[in-house]
Amino acid sequence: MSLLTFKKLISLIPNHPLLTSSRVKYVRHKGHDKEYQDIIKDVLANKNQLEEYQKNQDKPIFSDCDYIVSFIGLDGAKALFWNVFKVWQVRQFENGKYYYDLEELNLFDELSYRVVIDWGKGALAWHQHYQNVDKSVLEIYPKGYIGSFPGYDQILLTYSELELLINNPDANKDWRYALAAVSAIYLIVDKNTADEKQYIGSAYGAQGLWGRWSQYVKNGHGDNMTLVKLCEQENYQQNFTFTILKTLPKNLQEHEVIAIESLFKKKLGSRVHGLNAN
Repeated sequence: MSLLTFKKLISLIPNHPLLTSSRVKYVRHKGHDKEYQDIIKDVLANKNQLEEYQKNQDKPIFSDCDYIVSFIGLDGAKALFWNVFKVWQVRQFENGKYYYDLEELNLFDELSYRVVIDWGKGALAWHQHYQNVDKSVLEIYPKGYIGSFPGYDQILLTYSELELLINNPDANKDWRYALAAVSAIYLIVDKNTADEKQYIGSAYGAQGLWGRWSQYVKNGHGDNMTLVKLCEQENYQQNFTFTILKTLPKNLQEHEVIAIESLFKKKLGSRVHGLNAN
């Protein structure tokens, strides 16, 4: 895959000549050496903030180009493709700052957050003219990929991440196999409440935790009475985060799993102070 270059990759996309007939720059924004999954988490939660960060510049970085090909820095000299942006107008403020009106093009959406390149030795040169350089493609992730499975005790998913995960099972096979392989006691935290109220649930059956969490993606509340009431507010499920309290063997009987669930409700007080109704 390393023999493939980014220019060759985008040449597969129809109507791409705009990049060869215009003034274009590669841009690599700092990712602070975050892992891929953390980058995706930031994008799902703060895309508007990321866009504003790109539009505000201390110097006239984009004044000499018509388009920018934007990347987010990964560890070392690697970079994750974000998208291509049309540069429209620029405003200069009294404090010397510059603000660019940028339009994200949908032409390259199929590659967004999927292509990892080698930025090269000039990693400190975070903006470079497209015509003068090309970048080796190191990896192409499948569409809908959220990163490799981190282990059961490291899972902490927002609802948006869970939705992306469940809706793209083929792109996240390691997650699907791992979550379907266990029964579990899980925790949902409502970030919209001042004290972050908790809901404790259990997963069992043929598809284990994967099957149970899939129900939340289907309707937002998993048919839990208290959560159903909350989700009468539009998109309320976006306030939920999902994690695992304890994994259990798949051969445990339903009543055994529910007994362990009940114990956790007592330990954490989720009936009195949380969102459990029973």
